[in-house]
Amino acid sequence: MKNYTNEVKTGLTIIAAILVSIFLWSKTTNFYSDTYKLKTRFTAANGIKENAIVALAGIEVGRVESIKFIYEPKTKVELVLVLDSKAKVRSDSIAFIGTSGFIGDAFVGITTGSANEFLKNNATLASEDPVEMRELMKRADGIAKNLDIVLADVKTIVSDNKDKIDGIVVNLEETTANFNAFSADIKKHPWKLLFKGKARRKGDRP
Repeated sequence: MKNYTNEVKTGLTIIAAILVSIFLWSKTTNFYSDTYKLKTRFTAANGIKENAIVALAGIEVGRVESIKFIYEPKTKVELVLVLDSKAKVRSDSIAFIGTSGFIGDAFVGITTGSANEFLKNNATLASEDPVEMRELMKRADGIAKNLDIVLADVKTIVSDNKDKIDGIVVNLEETTANFNAFSADIKKHPWKLLFKGKARRKGDRP
């Protein structure tokens, strides 16, 4: 086996780097010849960068051209999406932010919608903000606190009314036992249902 010189090794490394750069450039360059643009806004555009993929119904149809802040009436992030003209977006479609791939690359997804009207160039696409982990943790903490309050109230009610609750439980157990005995007796002697006992009044003959 021949030993490679340092110059050859350096040359191979440079060629490999160029090939990788070409591959990455091809993944982020917009090749769509006939396009149109849509705008959409998010309160938080987690992980979205310029040239991020735009997918309609899970199919890549464009790229994120630019990202900027909008401050009126509230601070939001505005994305300009460049889409292939063949990919028509309905007026009731919704833009959302998702992740895909091994390293979880962020992309802009668009739902199919169902309206008969399609968005035109430079129209604004409705969006749905991603749920942040911080918000989820706040909601979980709130639910946990509410559960603690409810459990404390239940313990208090049970403690203050223990005798009443015990009495109710005993009555239910006795009623259940009597009903089971009655049911068993009827199953063995169904003819008893055909006769009704008459209460004897004072002065009736035997």
